[in-house]
Amino acid sequence: MKLSSWLKAAAGLSCMALAGIGMTSCREAYTPKPRAYIRITVPEKAYRDFDSAAYPFTFRIPVYARFEPVPVDDQYPNSQWADIRIPELNAKIYLSYIPNPNIDSCLVGTLLFIQRHMSKATGVDEWEIHQPEERKFGYLYHIKGKDVASPYQFYLTDSNRHFVRGAFYINSVPNNDSLAPVIDFIKTDIDTLIQSWKWD
Repeated sequence: MKLSSWLKAAAGLSCMALAGIGMTSCREAYTPKPRAYIRITVPEKAYRDFDSAAYPFTFRIPVYARFEPVPVDDQYPNSQWADIRIPELNAKIYLSYIPNPNIDSCLVGTLLFIQRHMSKATGVDEWEIHQPEERKFGYLYHIKGKDVASPYQFYLTDSNRHFVRGAFYINSVPNNDSLAPVIDFIKTDIDTLIQSWKWD
């Protein structure tokens, strides 16, 4: 082998070796990043009384929420519907009020609404509401699970003339791990609504 051929081959091998070293020496060891969620800021807690001649009940509503009547479907002419909107958190509580209800039918309807979320649920906690002195009976349901669209639902009745059902939703793709601050925050508002609820 001639010297010039040997030098060319050695130079080629040296260039390839240097390129290989250069490509691999600058790499840092891969470290997976921890999962993070955006920081959610919630408003300061404060409440006001909701009292309207159009509705046979009163309760405490957050000052950062709006009570908005919703047109009723012709199928339910005696019902009254409303949303409690919390625009800052893109959330709402749907309310359905039924006067002079068939209690059994209303309870079946409530359980059917809860059943719709069970395919995504990991469990359900329930708390009984039993306040005879206030003529207030019902249940609060916590539907647990990362992908549940409505984590809290409830109903209240006086067992005779009034029935109201509530369902809490956040207007986003369900991921209750990242939405936990909002869910916990609004759970306090739901508790306040239930505790302060009075029939006229």
